[in-house]
Amino acid sequence: MLVRSSSQSMLLPLLILHFAVAETSAPDIVAQFGGDVTLSCLFPSPPGMNLQRLTLTWQKERAGAEDLVVHSYYYGKEQLERQDEAYRNRTRLDPEGLAQGNASVTLRGVRIQDEGVYLCHITAEQGKISERRQVKVMAPYSEARLEVSVSSQLTLTCCAEGGYPEASVLWLDGAGNNVTAESDTRLQRDPRGLCDVSSRILLPRGESVNYTCLLESPGQPRIIRHLSVSGSPDNCTNNPCLFIALPLTVLLGVLGTAWCFLRRRFSRCSAANIV
Repeated sequence: MLVRSSSQSMLLPLLILHFAVAETSAPDIVAQFGGDVTLSCLFPSPPGMNLQRLTLTWQKERAGAEDLVVHSYYYGKEQLERQDEAYRNRTRLDPEGLAQGNASVTLRGVRIQDEGVYLCHITAEQGKISERRQVKVMAPYSEARLEVSVSSQLTLTCCAEGGYPEASVLWLDGAGNNVTAESDTRLQRDPRGLCDVSSRILLPRGESVNYTCLLESPGQPRIIRHLSVSGSPDNCTNNPCLFIALPLTVLLGVLGTAWCFLRRRFSRCSAANIV
């Protein structure tokens, strides 16, 4: 009995080693909206590893629900019958890479809904491995615009479209004071999940405008727009009045000079004909 007990105690560490479970994580993966992203998953692969005994499953976590199946491989080939509809025809696995210990999967045409946590589960002769990948989707916003319109009040509007993640808008007056609390910011999602942000601030009509709008979205460069108009602007956008008034004045001056020149020349010609 003692020999048997000793034999069992010797086998126990081997069994634990054989079925050891390793779980690792890596830095967040930033995926560009509409592009492709590769979710890496590596595991030990001894020479001559039997892929027929390898099981690979990529899943996406869902809070309070069953995880979504992203991609599967077992019995020596890809198995996509249980693949979730959201990933149908969008994933690519390199079967030859499995023999070298590479179970990475590429996701094509990244969507906002692809953001989240992905799990790579591998079961092989050497044991089990699980890797966790956090995917964050990013889409750059369009060129931000700062506009001013006039009615009973002046309305400054700062807006940008088609970005992700959600952006925040900060307002500063000419003295550098934070006046964001006086603004009204609204955010809408388009059918693709991208964000349109619009923020406005109301001012008394007749006062000079000197305001700065700062648009910030996590992981993206800050967008800054400044508007400065002396006096009471009248339906200007990004102060085009300053860019329109000067050329218009010059044009009117040129036309006036030309008209006077032609009139004087015509008068001289008329006098010469009379003589």
